[in-house]
Amino acid sequence: MVLLTTLGLAAAWAARQLASAQRVAANDLRGAAAAEAAEAGLAWTLAMLNTGRVDDHCRPALRDAASDVAPDTGGSDTSGTSTPSATTANASPSPGVAASDFRERFLSIGSDGHYRAASSVADCVNTGPLRWVCRCGATAAIAYAPAPTAQPFFSIRFGNGAAAGVLLLVAKGCSDVAIDCDDLRDGPRGVAEVSQQIALLSALRHPPSTPTLEGVDAFTRVFGMPPARYRSQPAVTRLRCGPDCGPAISQALARGRRLLWVDGDARLSDLPSVATDGRPLVLIATGRLDLSTAAPLRGLLYARDGVRWHPPAGLAASIRGAVVTDGVIDRGSNVALVHDAAALQQISRRMGSFLPVPGGWTPTR
Repeated sequence: MVLLTTLGLAAAWAARQLASAQRVAANDLRGAAAAEAAEAGLAWTLAMLNTGRVDDHCRPALRDAASDVAPDTGGSDTSGTSTPSATTANASPSPGVAASDFRERFLSIGSDGHYRAASSVADCVNTGPLRWVCRCGATAAIAYAPAPTAQPFFSIRFGNGAAAGVLLLVAKGCSDVAIDCDDLRDGPRGVAEVSQQIALLSALRHPPSTPTLEGVDAFTRVFGMPPARYRSQPAVTRLRCGPDCGPAISQALARGRRLLWVDGDARLSDLPSVATDGRPLVLIATGRLDLSTAAPLRGLLYARDGVRWHPPAGLAASIRGAVVTDGVIDRGSNVALVHDAAALQQISRRMGSFLPVPGGWTPTR
């Protein structure tokens, strides 16, 4: 009898130890899932900041809600042009309003160089391998089906950076989806929060002070880095053009991409109306740029082997911004090149790639 009692007590003690080990393992699993969800949130947000137009569910959108311009599927759309006033074109969108891309939805930049961010940015739920269902903004709903297993979740917010031009990205991860990760009424959850200082690698480090800039090494003098490094940044869209670059540029603009790179020569006979809506466009060609379009552009054109711009007779063309080349500029008498410091400053301060600041990662929870 004594032996049986002793064996029973030993079994109960072993079961207690096993239960404690299982609880510790479950807590470690939830904590690891939350930490991985937070890290996924950092990586996801950096990708979204460097992408093009998105909808309320953070999915790629091929339609501009602001100008109601449908994407070009192969031809060119010259149904009309719109040239906003300088005040309208240079204004930073207010955070939180429905805009064309992720940056414009949630970020604006003040005259002091500091970013202003919306209070609510995005939330995402993991619904399967490599699959996240998201919402951009507080008004959209996350459309996902509850599952019997845990569904990790992350939420994103922005904060003030350490200096002008720096933005604090904060990602909060949860081991299972909930409106409030700290609410334990439905059971234990793992929670983790990490932050990362990020900054904009400007698309135009040294805006030219004249409407034209010619000469050797003009690219590095204006963009501030070698062409190979510039081309590899995530916000740059590389295009492959056929005989005419119009269709490829139309598709890129429909996705909200306005920092465009063409390998080799580029010929452009026409542009869709979205290219002339007043928002700056940066077009870079590593060969020769041959333009015959009669369109009022705003932004910067660069071609390593020279720029030729001759619109059809009787039609006028113009660009407000700058034309840069390592070669020479050959333009017709009906092409006006107007230096627009505001447009170039907008490119310098708002276009480019957001990248992590070295040493800027911090576990906040």
